[in-house]
Amino acid sequence: MFEKLMEYQSEDRKLKAIEDELRGSEEFKKYAKATKFLKTVNESKAQIEDRAKSLLSAMDDLTEKYNKLVEEKGEFDEATSAEEESTVAFLKKKSQELAAQFSSLESELDSLKKNMDELLRQYKKLTVNTKEMMAVRDENKKKYEELLKSKEAEKAAITKKLEEIAKDVPPEYMAKYKEKRKDNKFPIVYEVVIAKDTHCSACGTELSKLQVSQLQKDKMIECENCRRLIFVKE
Repeated sequence: MFEKLMEYQSEDRKLKAIEDELRGSEEFKKYAKATKFLKTVNESKAQIEDRAKSLLSAMDDLTEKYNKLVEEKGEFDEATSAEEESTVAFLKKKSQELAAQFSSLESELDSLKKNMDELLRQYKKLTVNTKEMMAVRDENKKKYEELLKSKEAEKAAITKKLEEIAKDVPPEYMAKYKEKRKDNKFPIVYEVVIAKDTHCSACGTELSKLQVSQLQKDKMIECENCRRLIFVKE
């Protein structure tokens, strides 16, 4: 029973080697990177657009304040021409306040303009990068599909052999193996000879008495430390 499971694992290792080769190929890496980038484009554009709306709203508010200040200054200039010398000090102070407000508003408007220019630069860069990544994705998708096709026959032969071996492995053990297979860590199954040693053959951790007892009963368990499958022969 477990000899067949080990045979299955040995054959499955060949399939994993092909999978690793495919995932490690430059074609796949470039395709995956471009695809990942393109998935974030809409979100990035939305963030830029939201920021732009916020800046435009702030720009409108500052422009309104600036126009009101211009209007106030005009009224002040008209009033000062008719005032007597006794109010000169007050008018001078008021003039200084208006000048300071103008300076502050102009500084804020300038800062907003710079932020808008930077946002526009980011949007243009994102547009260019998107176009480039679409080309990279399409080119490497085609190359990766060709690479996949070149491995189809070899994978099919291994898969067929695995199906034949699996027929001689109890379903419950095969199910545990396939579940662990998703972790993409090899080897998956190790043998433990508890008559000689009570350590996990995968990580070397000493098994607890409870685990040893469970192993003797169920014949195959999961190591509490490394999560690999360990079995004991009858």
